[in-house]
Amino acid sequence: MRNRPRPGKAPIRSIEPLDPEGWDRDPGRPLGLRLLALLGALSFLALGISSLLPMLQRPGPGPQRPEPMSKPIV
Repeated sequence: MRNRPRPGKAPIRSIEPLDPEGWDRDPGRPLGLRLLALLGALSFLALGISSLLPMLQRPGPGPQRPEPMSKPIV
């Protein structure tokens, strides 16, 4: 019987880099993914600020007292 990887398990990879001379060069993420990550971070920040905003606002004026009714002139 052949040794097959179990379902759900990733095959074991070698730790050696593909290009031993290029270990210090990181191509980074593509520009589209960087912009998408920035958009997600800004959305998360905006959501947090908007949820805290009601606590940071000053309370409105309290209920007004009704003015006493003037006495009818007889």
